[in-house]
Amino acid sequence: MKILVLSCDKNIDTFDAFSHCIEKYYKDHPEIIYTTETVKNPYYKTICKDIPLEKWTKRIRETLKEIDDDQILLMIDDCFIRKEVDVNRINYAREHLTGNIAMFNFEKSFDPADEETNIEGFKKRQKGSAYEVSIMCGLWDKEKLIKVLSVDSNPWELEGYQRNYGYDYYINSGDYIIDYGYKTWQYAGICKGKWCREVVPFFNKEGIKVNYETRGFYD
Repeated sequence: MKILVLSCDKNIDTFDAFSHCIEKYYKDHPEIIYTTETVKNPYYKTICKDIPLEKWTKRIRETLKEIDDDQILLMIDDCFIRKEVDVNRINYAREHLTGNIAMFNFEKSFDPADEETNIEGFKKRQKGSAYEVSIMCGLWDKEKLIKVLSVDSNPWELEGYQRNYGYDYYINSGDYIIDYGYKTWQYAGICKGKWCREVVPFFNKEGIKVNYETRGFYD
């Protein structure tokens, strides 16, 4: 498994905070790879593809083709981890990422229609349900993810189109696996290019220094 962090040139101000949090709360993490247009992250290997936002999916799938692993833990650059990662549950998901399963979404189940399964701690998303295809933090089968990204689009269009390609998608029905502050329908980290105010007390506690004036706050 590799961790692929979805980032971009304009989010260089997230690099320090992301690194601080993942190194503290996921000490034995696998290799971390960043994807940006042109800016290299000084902490981790960065695969740069100067492809515009309207073809964002092309950038990600071309990046994935350069990663030598079958399983991808997908994260976004404002996933600032708040407590120890549940490595045992990640490994459990890895063992069950087989057959027609494309993804284990690590956010908490939010849809009453999610189905109970024999995979402990995870429910199965119904075909065509809202955000069945999601770029929230989760574990992917790399080849299936490349297929899901096969139509050139921006990330919002990707989640809007919901092309599931007939794959199965599962979602966390237990406690947080990777707690990065996000609660269902309550934003954390960055929203619409601005800081969410919830990061301020957390960053203060962690000693993370940020110039909030550059982005401003999302209210």
